[in-house]
Amino acid sequence: MRPNDLYVSGLGAYLPERMSSRRAIELGLYEETLMLDSGVTGTLVAGDTPPVDMAVRAARDALSRAGCAASAVDFLIHSCVLQQGPTMWYPGGYVLRELGCEDAAAFEVRQGCNGMLAALELAAGQFAADPDRTTALLTTADNFSSPLGDRWQGYGPGTVIGDAASAVVLSTAGGIAQVRAVNQSVVPEFEGLHRGAEPLFDTSGRETVDMVARARHFGRTHRPLAEVNEVIAERQAEVARRSLKEAGIDVGDVARAIYVNQGQYLVGQFFLDPLGLPEEKSTWDFGRTVGHLAASDHVVALDHLVTTGQVGPGDHVLLAGAAPGFVVSSAVLTISENAPWAI
Repeated sequence: MRPNDLYVSGLGAYLPERMSSRRAIELGLYEETLMLDSGVTGTLVAGDTPPVDMAVRAARDALSRAGCAASAVDFLIHSCVLQQGPTMWYPGGYVLRELGCEDAAAFEVRQGCNGMLAALELAAGQFAADPDRTTALLTTADNFSSPLGDRWQGYGPGTVIGDAASAVVLSTAGGIAQVRAVNQSVVPEFEGLHRGAEPLFDTSGRETVDMVARARHFGRTHRPLAEVNEVIAERQAEVARRSLKEAGIDVGDVARAIYVNQGQYLVGQFFLDPLGLPEEKSTWDFGRTVGHLAASDHVVALDHLVTTGQVGPGDHVLLAGAAPGFVVSSAVLTISENAPWAI
């Protein structure tokens, strides 16, 4: 998809306290061999802070940086990985009420760690369908501080889960970066990779997640995981090249590249190597310090690049991600001006 006149005008993030991998090892939460393999040096832990409150804080920052009043927001798209509150309750109204958005639509996206890239694509469609809509707010937040799963070792090799929230203000009137392209593709044959042998409907109310066990089950019963990884890497590169082509640029034109905050070898295997991108163009060196922040990875990394002045006008930024289902996605942004909030 090639959006017309769609811009990022504000970015916001809520980043809780960091726990180092070394400290986790001392507490018996993490193994040193896993840390050395992944290169992940720490992650963010939010304690008992509700994710929707984290989302509101990130959204306030994004709106302030965009110079945008909450009343100007035409619609909100909130994405998440985990349940955001009580069962049969939905976060959109809460976020809008806390921000003071009086007359806006609200949608929720449940596409795992790809949530914000999916929201970006859906927002582009909303703008195209209704020219009267000029401003959108995208938010996401997750807090993994629960018995649901093991943030240090339960989500796969090279993956340490962190808590965070992030927000993006999109505008058709201009901003710090133009959205040049956004695309997604699904590999349906791999949807069971993150389901394993677990039932589609569990009346027992099971509340634990072991992504490693699910993947191993899929590898034993469907297709060897080595083959799965090869296909995923190929499809990720395909969808990234599609976005680059739509943006009218080549891989060599990319100034910086943002992928999921995972171990060094995973970022290389699934993203950098298939495209021929050098690691120094990635944000892995930053991502390794905060962990995999669910759907916030891309926005938090982009905010880091913009705020620290690592990208400037004319620079092309490639974003790519993946999520259970199995989804691969990408987007291309071109920085149009230096952010007013840059250091």
